[in-house]
Amino acid sequence: MAAEPLLRITPSAVRFRPVPLLTLLLVVLIGVAVAVVFRPAEPPIVIRGKMGSKVDFFRDQEVQKILLRNRFDVRVDDSGSRDVAVHDIESYDFVFPSGQPAADLIMAERQDNKKDVQSYLLFSSPIVLATYRPYAQALSAAGVAEPVPRGAAETLYYRVDIGKFVELTEQGTSWDQIDIRRYGPGSSNVVLAHTPDVCASNSGGTYQAMVAYAKYGQRFTTSNEKQVIEFAETPRRIYEAQGAPTADRMPYYLSAEGKSIAPVVVIYEHQYLAYQLSRPPGRPDRERVLLYPRAHFETQPRLLALNDKGRKLAQFLQTDPEVRRRAVQLGFRMLDRNPGTVSSQLNELLVGRGLDVPAADDGTYVSLPRFDVFDKFIVEVGGCPR
Repeated sequence: MAAEPLLRITPSAVRFRPVPLLTLLLVVLIGVAVAVVFRPAEPPIVIRGKMGSKVDFFRDQEVQKILLRNRFDVRVDDSGSRDVAVHDIESYDFVFPSGQPAADLIMAERQDNKKDVQSYLLFSSPIVLATYRPYAQALSAAGVAEPVPRGAAETLYYRVDIGKFVELTEQGTSWDQIDIRRYGPGSSNVVLAHTPDVCASNSGGTYQAMVAYAKYGQRFTTSNEKQVIEFAETPRRIYEAQGAPTADRMPYYLSAEGKSIAPVVVIYEHQYLAYQLSRPPGRPDRERVLLYPRAHFETQPRLLALNDKGRKLAQFLQTDPEVRRRAVQLGFRMLDRNPGTVSSQLNELLVGRGLDVPAADDGTYVSLPRFDVFDKFIVEVGGCPR
């Protein structure tokens, strides 16, 4: 039998080809990139808060995006300042009551009980009366309001004397009686400011406190729970005269029927400025204007951090340029880290958009009564559940 042929493999038949260094580096870089892409992202920190009127800031879509990009998943429950102050808040990382008395109560109670709490000032938004130019002009002619700056025919801002305004309401004076027909359609309705529900809204309750201060002066701010029943009498009558309360007056103000439904409404300044900033640059709505009360209460709401998570969020909101810029776009007066210093960002944005700068804070600042007295006052005015 013939032998099978042998297959010979000579050393020269197999050659080692070294991988070029550039190719090797490319493979390594691709591997690293794939690892980074498919590495699980760190989950955001879930932070729970309870607050009053500033809930619209945290529910703004742009604010939410900024927070999530920085690993803050902020979930907020909407509640009036009274409710924030009197109900359990232990399940929250921060609370943000709109009213100063509520914040003072929470701070005092937690400090007395050796519980964690730290206060942060972020922004402010004064309580104002929003109206329409013919009504502001009629009030100005009646000596109740004046344009700011004085004599400016097309200004967006007026200063109003709440005492004189309330006198018109108490006397049952109609808009026709102060010659509204000189400036626009007539109205037989009584001169009256419509507020949100005083039981649920800090702005509604604070405006009624302005009414009480206009009527009784400093005696109201230093009153006790027995005296405040007397001081609530006039605000209660005025509040009842406006009809069924609503949660927010801004939608009515912006509606086509606003003039006939409620020609003067109580809102926060930022709501009005956010509306004007949403319009095309250089084209403000000059038919809608603001009345700034001469005597007004300080409205710098405080975010109260109840633990480390709350503190991290507060410090981020105080310092992050992107979120501060968005707050200004929403009409808020941002506060610098120096206590009481208002940033120039809002005024700069308004000027850049062709809008008037708001009236300067040259009115009289008044302190609200302490929380237990103020809460008693609100209950008496609005018949709120205790």
